[in-house]
Amino acid sequence: MKRLVLIALAGACLAPVTGNAQRISPMQAGKFARVCAKPAGASVCDAYITGMADAGALSKINDRNEGDASAPAGFCIPSSENAASMRSKVMGWLKAHSDSLSKPVGESVFRALHDSYPCSVKK
Repeated sequence: MKRLVLIALAGACLAPVTGNAQRISPMQAGKFARVCAKPAGASVCDAYITGMADAGALSKINDRNEGDASAPAGFCIPSSENAASMRSKVMGWLKAHSDSLSKPVGESVFRALHDSYPCSVKK
């Protein structure tokens, strides 16, 4: 029994510490754009973009729930906006920003949503 505990403890000590590291998809925005440009890829593209939109909205809700109501939102997409419209705006942004095609897809899609759906500033 002691041996099993020591083995488990040693394994835990040797495990890499990740801290607050976040996973980022290795896919580049250019590959994503090629997938989205094909009719067969539209549903996958829409799922990724709407997932990014949901994550942004939920992050803002989490900030508010954690006591930071003033934390800025990355983008503000109207609830009436559909996936096809968001895809169109993201694709247009990617075409206009060819320098972003070699960057991670998440970074580029986030920036596309940020630029396409700015939040109004209330003063």
